[in-house]
Amino acid sequence: MQPGDVEATFADVAALEAEVGVAPKIPLEEGIPRFVAWFRAREGL
Repeated sequence: MQPGDVEATFADVAALEAEVGVAPKIPLEEGIPRFVAWFRAREGL
């Protein structure tokens, strides 16, 4: 963690989910590594 990072938030995204009609299905613990792998493959890293 770096200065200014928060350990937890209590954001309520229910209004956003209702507005756009989409809710996340992949937890961050899985999604971030998948994104990093995709990005590295895309960039040839």
